Amino acid sequence: MIEHEAGRVHRVMGSGGVGLHVREWGPEAAQPILFIHGWSSCYLAWRGQFDSALRERFRLVCMDLRGHGFSDRPLDPELYQTGAHWADDIAAVMIALGLRRPVLVAASYGGYVVGDYLARHGTRNVSAVNFVGAAVISSNPPMHIGPRFIEGAVMAASDDPAVMIEGARSVIHATTHRPLPAADAERALAGFALTPPAVRAFLLMRTLDFTDTLAALDRPALVTQGEEDDIVLPAMARHIAETVPQGRLSLYPECGHTPQYEFAERFNQELAALASAA
Repeated sequence: MIEHEAGRVHRVMGSGGVGLHVREWGPEAAQPILFIHGWSSCYLAWRGQFDSALRERFRLVCMDLRGHGFSDRPLDPELYQTGAHWADDIAAVMIALGLRRPVLVAASYGGYVVGDYLARHGTRNVSAVNFVGAAVISSNPPMHIGPRFIEGAVMAASDDPAVMIEGARSVIHATTHRPLPAADAERALAGFALTPPAVRAFLLMRTLDFTDTLAALDRPALVTQGEEDDIVLPAMARHIAETVPQGRLSLYPECGHTPQYEFAERFNQELAALASAA
């Protein structure tokens, strides 16, 4: 880790008039990497990347998804349950910042968002994809999603504060294989709390399967997965790696749902190799 920098801040108008909070680090002429966080998270999920030597070699762009972080948080369910909105948000950030063929890095729920983008816009402006503990199938009953997460997520989407808080605590403490240090757990909970419970519920209601989209993905794909992930199970990663024609699976022993945090040095090395090849 190197000294924290706040980065250059942008406000991008996303689909349906939703304002998106975006930050970037690194040389503007360098290979861009666009980071897409997961459910009820924010751009700070990538601190181990933008506060690292990666920002000296690459243009690192982190966005807060609609309803998350410091992006707008409207409470209209249609703004979250229509795939075109998610896809066009990614496209809007690419256009506003002039990102040419970025590497897309998608964590957890971000896998659905990248799936939305690829299904709608294709790969013309994408050089590679890194799926990080990413989900690409949302079904009922759930497939390859851990029961511990399902229980906690439903509670975290409750309009009862007592239930919601316990659900948030459960999800946060399920993200890593080893217990979180107190300061990091507090930071994670504060970031989690920026997403309204109703928005969490809207996201959980989507039914998705991007298997066909992945089968047509004509770009290199690195599938990064913690072997002890209790949120998105390793079976999901194997499905992605087996479906994408140029997919490669990278398993992290003794790691939970956040390889980018739990093993940041290895993660950054593998991401740098992917981006350098791009």
